Amino acid sequence: MVSWVWQRISGLGLVVVLFIHLEVGHLTPLSYEAISQRLSAPGWKLLDGVLLLLAVSHALNGLWQIGHDYIANEKAKHILKVFLWCLGLVLMGIGLEVLFRW
Repeated sequence: MVSWVWQRISGLGLVVVLFIHLEVGHLTPLSYEAISQRLSAPGWKLLDGVLLLLAVSHALNGLWQIGHDYIANEKAKHILKVFLWCLGLVLMGIGLEVLFRW
């Protein structure tokens, strides 16, 4: 039940944050200086971090729900759960490292 609710909340959050990201980051003319200036602001880093968190958790939660529906073996479900958590931590680590390296 919790994963079902989180899928809806993260999907709604993704729509909101993605529209902000697209408007500011892709629909206005940008230069390297403008991007550099934007990424040096803590608010924009926070917004991009939230976008990263929502995207990764939404995608991996969707994979978990599919696996939970189709895998009957409890041990295989546990292995999938551990794999998805590890994958999520790695993806978040890479994304945050790139975001905060700037």
